[in-house]
Amino acid sequence: MKTRYFFLLFISFFMLAGCCKFGLVDTSYYAKKHALTHMLDSVYEDYTDQFPEYPGGLVLKVIQGGEAYYTTAGMGNSATAQTRFRAASCTKTFTATAVLLLHQQGKLHITDRVTDTIPGTNETYLPDGPGFAIPYKDRITILDLLRHRAGVFDVANDSIPPTVPVDVPYKELNYINYVMDREPEHTFHFDELIGVVAGTGLSYFVPDSGYHYSNTGYSILGKIIERVSGMSYKDFLEEHIMQPMGMFNSYMPESGSDQVMENPFIPGYVLYGDEVYDIVSSNVSPYVAEGNLVTTPNDLARFLRKLLSGNGVLNNYTVNNLMMNCLPVSQKSAAGYGCGLEYLHNLGYGHSGATEGYLTYALYDPAMDFTVMVYTNAWNMNEGMASLTYQITDLLQEICYRSKAIIMEY
Repeated sequence: MKTRYFFLLFISFFMLAGCCKFGLVDTSYYAKKHALTHMLDSVYEDYTDQFPEYPGGLVLKVIQGGEAYYTTAGMGNSATAQTRFRAASCTKTFTATAVLLLHQQGKLHITDRVTDTIPGTNETYLPDGPGFAIPYKDRITILDLLRHRAGVFDVANDSIPPTVPVDVPYKELNYINYVMDREPEHTFHFDELIGVVAGTGLSYFVPDSGYHYSNTGYSILGKIIERVSGMSYKDFLEEHIMQPMGMFNSYMPESGSDQVMENPFIPGYVLYGDEVYDIVSSNVSPYVAEGNLVTTPNDLARFLRKLLSGNGVLNNYTVNNLMMNCLPVSQKSAAGYGCGLEYLHNLGYGHSGATEGYLTYALYDPAMDFTVMVYTNAWNMNEGMASLTYQITDLLQEICYRSKAIIMEY
């Protein structure tokens, strides 16, 4: 009897020791969660010490393997992993995914020029006519557009120079601002934005001779998606990209009157001097296909991980050999750009986003199966673009690097 008692006691002790040993997995999870929360709080406190009037907060979503972490700083209880925000240029990854899906299906070829005919039709990717006669049209490929190497003038970001050899009322002005100052709910269309480039004859360089970020290049891709698929950009993206990948809390507004996000959402802010401006409504119709995504931390992080691990709508070959094939953006940086993807050294592939009141980074490292998504809901414009750049590099990028270091440490 005693022998049996001591045997059971020994087995119980062994099982308890084993549970403690293998329970380290749970302990490690909570240690990482605590470290991420502490890091985000620390970064936020340091930043608000410098700018005590800063009205925004920080939201962080990390996925590593099968473990997901979510934390916030300076957001109160209003921001959850399913609360919407504007992800701006992260939209470009979705547009590139749509183009590459059509390529994968044989419905277009990314090495085709935009003047070539769509497979199986007599129609060209871009229509003929003066409204689409953009500079170097017969030399621009779809791949050039995807990589920002087509030299297409960026109507969204740049003003029309005074030297433009045509008489237009928006000379020396930004075309989008010019129109919205007169008609705040104006709905912009791809044809209109492409027409500005065609009408002014503006271009940065001969296609495939350099790199210049161009939102309007992605407007052209949006037009191509519509012509190839026979669907609106919004419908194609939601039906063939977002819904199949489980993004049921995200959408792509396209109307000039659709200016307030669906609840629940986080409002944005702009800090300028001592004034804080609320950004609750925005006309994002000029940014369809390049900056109109409304999403949530869960949706965006899961999408990126699923897509770039080859478990989404694109196969492994398309992701690894086409989409991730990044070229340098300059000789002064280790950063690169592929098909709708930025590459950041030691962080991975993804995209940043900036629209009034919101700054975002979402990145995936395939070697570690590490995903990080961070956003802030305020622009600090107290030092102009310099303070905004600081937010992107020394705030958001720094959080991404520190998050990865924490995950690697434990």
